[in-house]
Amino acid sequence: MLVKGPCRMKTIHLLTSHEEGHGKNQQMGSLEEIQQSLRNFGITLDISYSSSIHDREIRFNNGWMFKIGRGLDYFKKPQGRFCLGYCDFDLRPCHETTVDIFHNNYTKKTIPSETTPVS
Repeated sequence: MLVKGPCRMKTIHLLTSHEEGHGKNQQMGSLEEIQQSLRNFGITLDISYSSSIHDREIRFNNGWMFKIGRGLDYFKKPQGRFCLGYCDFDLRPCHETTVDIFHNNYTKKTIPSETTPVS
């Protein structure tokens, strides 16, 4: 969707966690495939891993932030290759999820509180 949009995206920074067990190799292979596909459209996918991340969010450099309850896998799988929605995600049913949309201008910046040593 973003590749076809009117704004030319140049870079995507992805921060994710590693899949556990055997899924790790599949995850890395899938992300490398997406990375190569985006490169064909002149877009760089920068992938970083974190062992502590849990929330799913998309941040844009124009200040908008989307928090998605279940991640990007909110589309249901099609029933078959010839069903409507197999190629066009606009025609696919979705799993139930929540999407929160914020702009940095309207969010409160929190400063971590200092801890006072207890004697």
